[in-house]
Amino acid sequence: YQDAFIHAMAKGVKAGGRNGSSSMEPIIRKGTHARVCAVDKAISAFLSLKLKDVRRQVVILGAGRDTTYLRYRFGCLNGFEEKQVDWFEVDHPFVIEQKAQGWLCNCAPDGYNYNSEMNVETGVSYRASFSNQGESDANSANSNSKYHLIGHDLRSPPSSLFEKLSDPFHGYDRSIPTIFVMECVIMYLPNDASLNLLRYLSGSADEKLRNQVDSFVAVALYDPIPNNDRFGQVMLNNLQKRGIAGQTDKDGERHEQLSLERTRTLSDHLTKLTKSGFDIAVGCHMMDAYDHGVVSIDDRRRAARCEMLDELEEFVLLMKHYCLCVGVHSSGDRYKSAAVTFCSAGKDSPIGFQDGGCTIVHT
Repeated sequence: YQDAFIHAMAKGVKAGGRNGSSSMEPIIRKGTHARVCAVDKAISAFLSLKLKDVRRQVVILGAGRDTTYLRYRFGCLNGFEEKQVDWFEVDHPFVIEQKAQGWLCNCAPDGYNYNSEMNVETGVSYRASFSNQGESDANSANSNSKYHLIGHDLRSPPSSLFEKLSDPFHGYDRSIPTIFVMECVIMYLPNDASLNLLRYLSGSADEKLRNQVDSFVAVALYDPIPNNDRFGQVMLNNLQKRGIAGQTDKDGERHEQLSLERTRTLSDHLTKLTKSGFDIAVGCHMMDAYDHGVVSIDDRRRAARCEMLDELEEFVLLMKHYCLCVGVHSSGDRYKSAAVTFCSAGKDSPIGFQDGGCTIVHT
């Protein structure tokens, strides 16, 4: 995939390899490429759905140094025109502050200015834009901006997240078709917190939203699946060594298990989505995504030319321990057909899920 912004976004990050080069092994680079292609495919499929609505909303939770908005804004990701999509990024306040005031400043292409404005009333949140040099301030970070960065700890009550999103400064609107994207985010949340968050995303945790007529909300998740095998246990052990999983308090009582420890299989993820209020959920492990249409043939050929693998079996094993899952909740007749299409499998699947290479669950 093309990413003209990744080096600018990562400016100042020390590489771990010899002479400052990347220490990432080819198998990890190839897996990361597949991850980006799969998540891009889900976002592009959502933006390309034939809905009556002109506007769409994309919300990236746990955005970090994610460059998806930049690639979309400057034509590297298919979908609607930029003026028709409101894009929100959410992460810890200190991450959002660094991104809004530092990292993004390095990302303006030649001929563009980066503009940002902080919401002084709600704390660490910004609206931002990239405008052509020499233009008036009409495209700067004013009330017309389509790019929003919001500081929030996802372990906090989800109600506070939606209060920030819906603040007039940002203008998130629950009635507009929306996709929430989380890449290796749910895994780190306490299991109950992850369930609560998903219920708020689907609207099932709020009585007003449950009764809302004609709504469409999708979620795209990329997460590990330990699968109750030896390889998966190594994944969990590595998190335990870093003090992330399996923690105990000073009295020796075990802390609440993380979502990763409780959501170990693809089936677990899909069941979690449907139990959290999503009507349809579809997913596959990443080897099926790679082999059966989610990752395109062109992308696979490009990766094969860039990265030669000596141990294909290790790559297959790794890919089978990650998954892409997509869920949709819709209400009313207006979006019923689009919801089914978005989570479909077969030759007409907009994401590329194939019969026999994915699992679909209905409520």
